[in-house]
Amino acid sequence: MTDDRQDSARAEGERKTRQRRRGRRRALLITALALLMALCGAAGYAYRMLTLPVRLAEPQTVDILPRTTFRQVATRLRQRGLVPNAFMFRLYGRATGKAARVKVGEYEVTNGMRPVDILDLLISGRTKAYWVTIPEGKWVSETGPFLREHWPEAAAAFPALTRDVARWKAEFSFIAGPTLEGYLFPDTYKFSKGATGEQILTRLLSTFRARCVAAYRAQPPADGRAFHDVLVLASLVEAEAKVAAERPRIAGVYLNRLRRGMKLECDATVLYAKGERVTRVLYRDLEVNSPYNTYRYPGLPPGPICNPGYAAFAAALHPETHGYLYYVAKGDGSHVFTQTFAEHRAAIQAIRGK
Repeated sequence: MTDDRQDSARAEGERKTRQRRRGRRRALLITALALLMALCGAAGYAYRMLTLPVRLAEPQTVDILPRTTFRQVATRLRQRGLVPNAFMFRLYGRATGKAARVKVGEYEVTNGMRPVDILDLLISGRTKAYWVTIPEGKWVSETGPFLREHWPEAAAAFPALTRDVARWKAEFSFIAGPTLEGYLFPDTYKFSKGATGEQILTRLLSTFRARCVAAYRAQPPADGRAFHDVLVLASLVEAEAKVAAERPRIAGVYLNRLRRGMKLECDATVLYAKGERVTRVLYRDLEVNSPYNTYRYPGLPPGPICNPGYAAFAAALHPETHGYLYYVAKGDGSHVFTQTFAEHRAAIQAIRGK
């Protein structure tokens, strides 16, 4: 009987041990499930915080300044309602290594972007860009002010940069004039807010090379004129022609006068020599002593008198062939073209008599 009682006690002990083990396993399982559910919940929450699209009525600009920490970036985005959770945004940025790759600049966040998209934008360097139009026919001195609204520092640096011709000739060997006049290609450009004067000038000169220099090399003028001479003539055409169809004809007038040894007598060169724009050139203005004054000095001026557009350059490159030596403005932007001085005087009297 003693042995039976011992066996029974041993069995009861083993049963209780098994129960305790099952209890511990059940507790561990419940704990593991609870942790898993918590992790899943946290993962789900994190996923939502990183993929929740932002709702914006209009795009918002985010400016990342130098020496801004990623914590500051996340906090600023949260304050502006662009990310729902700054901590999750920071955690994601650190875990992926993207936090260290955020680039300085001005970025545009648009409707529907998610926090993960915003972070990708901040490391992409695709900063917000602004448009600027440089009109045809402007002087170099008139170009910088077009940059003031979005690039005030570049605009302030422009005068000094454009005077340093030797610096730019090292990269753009086609520059032959005494200044950068004529080489700043007029067009509509897009630059980031942080663009420097050097970057903007490089873009203008590169575009000039891609358009005008390439056109000259592809189909040089039949009379063998040098590129510089074509460009100077183009600047005269740009300054004088108000009607697009007349550009090649005006270019032909100046070439005819050059071939005959006549002075060009271009009013626009007088304005450039004076350094001021006036609505009417007076007789006393014609006496200004400058190599750019084509009333006093024969031949083309030493350099362009403005920055011509491509149409004026194309007209100077391939001008119209005709016998005209004179033209006079009619008042509506168009001109009367004549072959003799007598016809020219008659055209002036006819226009003034109206």
